[in-house]
Amino acid sequence: VRVRVRVRVRVLASRSAAAARPATMGKLHKKITPEFADFIARQKVFFVATAPADVSHRVNVSPRAPGSSVAVLDEHTIAMADLSGSGAETAAHLMQTDGRMTLLFVNIEEGPPKILRLFGRATIKLPAEVSPDLASRFPPSLTTKNHGWRAVYVLKVDRITTSCGYSMPVLRFESYRSMLDDFSAKKGNDGMVDYRRLKNSFSIDGAPSLSVLCDYAVKVAPGTPAGYYWASAIPEGDAEARRQARRRAEALQATPARGGQAA
Repeated sequence: VRVRVRVRVRVLASRSAAAARPATMGKLHKKITPEFADFIARQKVFFVATAPADVSHRVNVSPRAPGSSVAVLDEHTIAMADLSGSGAETAAHLMQTDGRMTLLFVNIEEGPPKILRLFGRATIKLPAEVSPDLASRFPPSLTTKNHGWRAVYVLKVDRITTSCGYSMPVLRFESYRSMLDDFSAKKGNDGMVDYRRLKNSFSIDGAPSLSVLCDYAVKVAPGTPAGYYWASAIPEGDAEARRQARRRAEALQATPARGGQAA
């Protein structure tokens, strides 16, 4: 009887000590599991972070939606469909660096709290470069059926972590706003090409961005109306400015984010 009592006391003491220890707040994972893929797909909003190579330029965090704009390709690769917006910081930063990118997904609805981060290096594919198989991984409303579709980012993930999210609020989803899709539909394909040429050619710090990769790159240079480096047309007779624009576009094509080699 004494042995049994001592064993029981030891077991209870062990359980008490375990309960007193704080729960693990962060965990490193070896791969993107099916459970993580499901968690990603269910998110109504997530966040993308990038940092430029130039320390005088600004770090950027962008909200994105929905979770279905992210497709898990394998245990260490995801792809993200990208729609046109008023800026193009993400692409500008990727082409300045070796493609460093972090995606953050956080549960702010009912259910267990969770924060999932995917760290890695991304490459940029313009719509014409996206294979039908890759495009089929996304809803057509985010790609081929949307005039605002401007790119797909393919992220090779080298670090996967979860953390608690204990302080995150619990919110109730109502609906997605339709304004971005309405805007693109109203402008049409040609109108969105012009819009991207104006607002997606340079970052807010003047670094070349997504639309400089396109065929019309030789026709634009950074201007600064309203505090943004929006593109302005290069005059037909300014051959030197056009040569500079062409060299800028060619240099971007050689960056790791476009499949080139790091310097």
